[in-house]
Amino acid sequence: MTNERKVSAYRRIMSSTAIFGSAQVLNVLVNIIRAKLVAHILHSTGMGISSVFNSAANTIQQFALMGLNVSAVPPISQAGNDADPKVLAFTVRLVRRIVLMASLLGLVITVVFSPLLSATSFNDQKHIPYFLLLSVAVFFNVMGMGEMAVMQGMRKYKMLAFCSIVPPMCGLLLSVPIYFVWGIEGIVPAMIVGNVIYFVVIRLLSYRHKKDMPQERISLRTMWTQGRGIIKFGAVMTLGSLIGTLTTYALVAFINNIGSTEDVGFYQACNVITVQYTGLVFTAMATDYYPNLSSLIKTNIQEAFRVVNQQTEITMLMITPLAMILMLTAPLAIRILLTEEFLSIERMVCFMGMATVLKALCFARDYIIYAKGDNKMIFWVEAVWGSAKTFVIMAVFYYFLGLDGLGYGALCVSVVEVIVSLILIPWRYHFRFTRKTINLIIITTAMAAICLTGSQIPSTLEKYAVMGIINAVCIGYCIIQLNKRMDLRAIVRRYKNKCKKVED
Repeated sequence: MTNERKVSAYRRIMSSTAIFGSAQVLNVLVNIIRAKLVAHILHSTGMGISSVFNSAANTIQQFALMGLNVSAVPPISQAGNDADPKVLAFTVRLVRRIVLMASLLGLVITVVFSPLLSATSFNDQKHIPYFLLLSVAVFFNVMGMGEMAVMQGMRKYKMLAFCSIVPPMCGLLLSVPIYFVWGIEGIVPAMIVGNVIYFVVIRLLSYRHKKDMPQERISLRTMWTQGRGIIKFGAVMTLGSLIGTLTTYALVAFINNIGSTEDVGFYQACNVITVQYTGLVFTAMATDYYPNLSSLIKTNIQEAFRVVNQQTEITMLMITPLAMILMLTAPLAIRILLTEEFLSIERMVCFMGMATVLKALCFARDYIIYAKGDNKMIFWVEAVWGSAKTFVIMAVFYYFLGLDGLGYGALCVSVVEVIVSLILIPWRYHFRFTRKTINLIIITTAMAAICLTGSQIPSTLEKYAVMGIINAVCIGYCIIQLNKRMDLRAIVRRYKNKCKKVED
């Protein structure tokens, strides 16, 4: 492979990450603003009621969609590689038909179970009309999520990023006046308005290419026979997600019973700082990487494995300095994002930061399982084994070591995940890291480990001296390595030339 093609491949990864990372950051800001305004207008009671309706809607949507937003991406990506445009057109139309059925299922479930939802959520029957209205919001949200999967599979990344930003902002601008005028009574109408805008924006953009694609009627029988694999894969994803949700609940309940509600709050706060902080990068990277790998995995396995190695290198070069900076600035981040009351989680944040680096090591290679559509591996290894292992390790560490044990447990879970991944992925899929990738992994992981060790030094001066120096070394190393892969100087020169043209 020529050097120019390698540089182009690395730039593509960084470009897509930057686009979707920016969209994720804007979404987080919109959610923060929305939460602040809702708290100000609806107060704590309104926030609680809003949380109940959102939780109910999310649960129904997750069940109705059956993981189609993930399982639909590989077949669309693979169909896009076919020379016959009818193959892609049929696959897209098939997915849309399945999503429509899922949306209707969500609507019907919400309507039929509205009395039960009202009774279990509010212990009365007064809220049945609101749950009946909620069914409309569920329908449009499932439709929108399905259409986002279509765009991801077709790799319409600019439209995908646009759809990630505009609907939430429009929903915010329209929902706040509804809250202001109707108060608590406007919670469900605001959800409907937001989800309708979400779907309309996505549909308008996604259907721009529809006239260029040959259309074909798809019967219910064809939908079932041809789409059975997509539905089955999605069902496995949903079941795995449900197991993960139950495991999280069980761990929180264990901490609450063995320890205290305060410890639960500390643990959740630590997750907010560490998992969501780096989760933005993982989500942004997966948006382009997943469909790209899915399109290659069954047609050009060597090229697919090359992409996995490249993605691993970029992931490590981005996540490692971010995690190390989080370790260095943990007290400051806690004060800014939370309060001084939460400073006791500083050690936990550092250990979870190191766990994130190990997660980055497995991030790209573990996607081979999903790109292959390997249901057995997804269910038994990712869902059952992964959830059981996480609960047991975290529970044992917390039982014996208390709050800090949750940090130690998170790191231990990541170490076990790395070991299992290094054994299973080569055995089942014959994938190997290249020597260049292995060297980069060793160096970045070692620097993160030194930073973690430095964070445990009792002397404040020595602690921050060690962490500051290793952070500077890591940032410098990562910039040098990124320059080797992407030619950062050429990018800077191109940007300067564009700026000069604009000025002229």
